[in-house]
Amino acid sequence: MKLKDLAEQLGASFTGNGDLEVNGIKDLEHHTPVDPNSIYYVASKKYLSKNKKASDVIIALTIESLASSFPNAIIVPEEGSKVKFIQVISLFEKKPTPSLGISTKASIHPSAKIGKNVTIMDFVVIQENVVIGDNVTLYPNVVLESGVEVGEGTVIKSGVVVYYDCKIGKRNLIHANTVIGADGFGFYDYAGVRYKVPQIGNVIIGDDVEMGAHCTVDRAALESTTIGNFTKFDDHVHIGHNCRVGNYVYIAGATVLAGSVTIEDGCFLAGQSAVAEHLTMRKGSILMGLSGLTEDSKEKTAYFGIPARPALEMHRIHSSLPLLPEIAKEHSRRKQS
Repeated sequence: MKLKDLAEQLGASFTGNGDLEVNGIKDLEHHTPVDPNSIYYVASKKYLSKNKKASDVIIALTIESLASSFPNAIIVPEEGSKVKFIQVISLFEKKPTPSLGISTKASIHPSAKIGKNVTIMDFVVIQENVVIGDNVTLYPNVVLESGVEVGEGTVIKSGVVVYYDCKIGKRNLIHANTVIGADGFGFYDYAGVRYKVPQIGNVIIGDDVEMGAHCTVDRAALESTTIGNFTKFDDHVHIGHNCRVGNYVYIAGATVLAGSVTIEDGCFLAGQSAVAEHLTMRKGSILMGLSGLTEDSKEKTAYFGIPARPALEMHRIHSSLPLLPEIAKEHSRRKQS
């Protein structure tokens, strides 16, 4: 693709040789030497100054104030430049497109309702009364148990299991080996007997949700475990039974929600964090990595630590830690005297 054609597709201007061929997009931090026919995203003076290889870049996707630093550049607005970067990546994406149609090796119950332009690959199992919307893609070895509904445009990758009566919305992407609707962890011990609490609810997932590989979302004990619209999970995320996860939530890898947790809209949970049962993360709050929340959060407040406290408070606590040995010595001296 020529530089001028790429700029036109982005609705952007360019400087330099418009006939220069652009063969791909690469990461400046991981390529030595710099590829003369790849485009690199450089959108801040700080990044330009700290990366020595930036001076070797032949083609840059950059903001106007940095354009003169490169022989050839596509110029994008500073605000929203990351969106243009995403668009460039999309133009060079080479994701395989599965063939439309239903494999003869799939097992589909006669009562299932299948929409238009659906792709169902080998060894998919679709049980009774499943409803699948238009333009859905099911990769090999997906299992949809009885009563499951899958909204139009959703893609479900290999090995995903969706338990009975769970509902998945439109345009979702569920990555490999995720399990939706397994029993919640409900048990009760009495008089030497361990009783299993029946989990008779389901899982309801909204629209435009993405779940990474090996995620688990437990069904509710009585009603529904819910995931809101535009919420995104990394790999290995666990959502306990009865949880309510709102819209536009980010949950990074290896994060765990215990049962009956509420995550309000716009929250961010960083990697390997955890939220104790029956708690609420208020709208726009943040739980930083390796933190454990043991009380309800406040809106638009960052927390970290175990137990997690507001970040400013934890910074003060951590800054005091080096003083503890001297404080302990002084305490011991006073006791002896």
